[in-house]
Amino acid sequence: MSNTSTSEAMSLCGNCGKGEDTSINLKACTACKMVKYCNRECQVAHRPQHKKECKKRVKELHDEKLFNSSHHNGDCPICFVPLPTLKSGSRYMSCCGKIICSGCSYAPVYDNQGNKVDNDKQNECPFCRTLAPKSEKETIKRLNKRIEAGDAIAVCTLGYYYRDGKCGMPRDYVKALELFHRAGELGFARAYSLLVMHTIMEEV
Repeated sequence: MSNTSTSEAMSLCGNCGKGEDTSINLKACTACKMVKYCNRECQVAHRPQHKKECKKRVKELHDEKLFNSSHHNGDCPICFVPLPTLKSGSRYMSCCGKIICSGCSYAPVYDNQGNKVDNDKQNECPFCRTLAPKSEKETIKRLNKRIEAGDAIAVCTLGYYYRDGKCGMPRDYVKALELFHRAGELGFARAYSLLVMHTIMEEV
């Protein structure tokens, strides 16, 4: 394919180079969505040149979905066992936004040969292998990055920090309630129970 921009390339058939017009309706590769073809024959003919790039992009799309998703289905993303109902039974990872069960969170780490890795590796996230934050400032920075990605649990976690005055955050109940409410609107149901609980406590 010539050195054209992505938008220009997407308006041409990846194999024969014909442009999209009223007589030709180009269809994108269903796997990577990066290249378009005017028919099945062109797609098959271009497959040898496109195969490697297509597989690479499919993996990238999978990783983007896996790591950027803020949706939690109630299972540990490592062992796939349902997460415990008690908060102490799981741990939220601000690096990738995943909730890991305590079993996977504290389990020994082994390499591909079955050898236990050194203690420094024990501070890695069990899911994305990012090292644990070394300061409260770094913890908040990671949390804010997850909040920017629309992670409801990150919003709620920041609410906990304001409520309890942790991680360098000032104790601010009003700010905490605002964050709990926002987390609830983003789909984290537990945040609404926190709102109700704190409202009752204030009334008492």
